[in-house]
Amino acid sequence: MSVPGRSFHLVLVCDRLDLAGGVERVVCELANHWVAAGHRVGLLSVATPRDALHYPLDPRVELLAALPREPGRATATGPWRRLAIARREWAAARALAARLRREAPQAVVLNGVTTACGVLLCAPGLAARAVCCDHNHFDARSRPWRLLRGWLYRRAAAVVSLTEADLPRFAALNPRAVLIRNAAALRSDRPVADPDGPVLAVGRCIAQKGFDRLLRAWAIVRAALPAARLRIVGDGPQRAALQAQAQALGLDQGVDWAGTRRDMAAVYAGAALFVLPSRYEGLPLALLEAQACGLPAVAFDCPTGPREVLGAAPVDATGVTAPDPAGAGGLLLRDGDEPALAAALLALLRDPARRARLGEAAWQRSRALFDREAHLAAWTALVGRVAAGEGR
Repeated sequence: MSVPGRSFHLVLVCDRLDLAGGVERVVCELANHWVAAGHRVGLLSVATPRDALHYPLDPRVELLAALPREPGRATATGPWRRLAIARREWAAARALAARLRREAPQAVVLNGVTTACGVLLCAPGLAARAVCCDHNHFDARSRPWRLLRGWLYRRAAAVVSLTEADLPRFAALNPRAVLIRNAAALRSDRPVADPDGPVLAVGRCIAQKGFDRLLRAWAIVRAALPAARLRIVGDGPQRAALQAQAQALGLDQGVDWAGTRRDMAAVYAGAALFVLPSRYEGLPLALLEAQACGLPAVAFDCPTGPREVLGAAPVDATGVTAPDPAGAGGLLLRDGDEPALAAALLALLRDPARRARLGEAAWQRSRALFDREAHLAAWTALVGRVAAGEGR
């Protein structure tokens, strides 16, 4: 174990910090926690300036940039686009590795497969001080990236898995793999769902989040309950396409596109229930936040996370009216079953008492399994051991 009270110098690495995503929030929260505890903390991105950060960052955290400005986005098309993206990522990885060599921290937390593999390729000597965390499920990246990860992660000081489901697979790459679940930064003293509020979805407007699937299911819901309201909080490159899809489905008045919000506590408190239609996740922070605020949830059983968060087994449309399992915080549906998603939303919208029971169970489950202090303590113990050179 690391020596209690010993301060260390560490750097967290993330490709970008200007997005309102889960990875960015986790790294900012960890950085804030560690610098408040008296450690020297750097937060390294390719080129994110402090005024572009979405999440609060303690001014004592050293915001480091690998390059003077963000590399231009790939504009090539066709087969040249992949080459342009690869060149950009390679240039970013080389710059990140060079900056880390200059900083010479005792421990490095590498966030994301692309960032971790790029840095370890360019600076293999950093592996003995590196903690790698993918922030996504094991198979989220393509086979070439998975093969490269398998070669590089075995050299790392530690690897973090967010879920029990993926832990054995990460442990096969590196026996020093550990389970550290995400936790919600937001928490309420009691369930705060508004029984008259809208259905809430939170996430970036990208294919991963599955909002296209939600909109098709929502068209079924609105046909049965014309007064039902859906609020989507988030922004991203597919927002215009999703809005066009909603219009084509006749949902002009049925969906509130709220964009990116900073007052998320109020957003959750103003919702009746939460929906997660994602195609894949790691351990979804938005679902954890909704649970911590006492919102009942409906989610697809995508890889990975919703099953562990909700504590339920997946059902189809015929199972949404069955008695809820003890302790479950919502309804889990077979992945991609859009009619079941519509049926589950309708079942909960029509039953406020059931929503209240599930919301209370969700709140209790969050307190028992996804405690923020336990999350921070586990990360601190791991990074402390790496900084002290234990296990090398």
